[in-house]
Amino acid sequence: MVFLQILMVGLAAVSVLTTLSTQALKKLFRECGGKVHANIMASIVSIVISVALCVAWAIIKDIPFDALYIFCMVAFSFFGWLCALLGYDKIKQSIKQIVSGGDIDKMEDKDGERNND
Repeated sequence: MVFLQILMVGLAAVSVLTTLSTQALKKLFRECGGKVHANIMASIVSIVISVALCVAWAIIKDIPFDALYIFCMVAFSFFGWLCALLGYDKIKQSIKQIVSGGDIDKMEDKDGERNND
């Protein structure tokens, strides 16, 4: 049970840190006049934060980097990505952006609203 509690706290930390970092990076890119795809940026930031958190946890707890731990890092990164995007619509939209190379500037949500992120 302790593992599950640590996993949930870690996922919450990744989600919060990803959200804050993504908002800061979006603001920085927009001030510089750059084009921003928030879903792709959130995905990259989430994976970086998840891996960094797993590496820090392994160093603190003196856990060896074996195949099982690396698999757990990949799974944790995937779950952190899902938590960071917070919803099926955002995940579907980001997969479309990744597949199309980020060429989708404006996409419609299921409610018919335009999404400019």
